[in-house]
Amino acid sequence: LGKCFFAADDFFLDEDGIYNFNPRKLPAAHSWCQEQAGNSMRNRLAATVVVHNTFTQRWEMEPYLRMAEEHGYEVSVVSLYDGGCTDEELVTRNQHGVDATGISNMRERWEHDWRNGNPRPPWERVGV
Repeated sequence: LGKCFFAADDFFLDEDGIYNFNPRKLPAAHSWCQEQAGNSMRNRLAATVVVHNTFTQRWEMEPYLRMAEEHGYEVSVVSLYDGGCTDEELVTRNQHGVDATGISNMRERWEHDWRNGNPRPPWERVGV
C-alpha cells in the first residue's frame, strides 16, 4: 500500500485541474476532505494518509486525529509554520487572497504546542 494525499483545496479543483477557490464553500471543502481521508483509513486504501491543510490550532486537526486513532494509523504532524517568511511574503504566496491582516491573525492563533491545544471548536467551548 502506498500513500494517499488529501487537502480541502482539492475540493476546488474542477475536472480539468483548474483551481477555483470560493471561501463560501470552505465548510463543504473541509467536510469533503474529512470524508476522503476517513474513507481511505476505514478501507485501508493506503499505508500512509497525508492531510495537508493549514491547521493553526488543535481543534482543526482533531477529526483527523480521531480517525487515525480509530483506524490504527500513526500520526506525525509536520509544522512548516511560516518558513521564516514575513506577513507580506506570505500574502504573495497564498492562493486564497488572504491579506496581511489575515496572515497576522493566523500567526497569532498558531499553536506550536498543538498536543496541548483545546480539541473542541471555539463555538463549543463554554466559559473558556
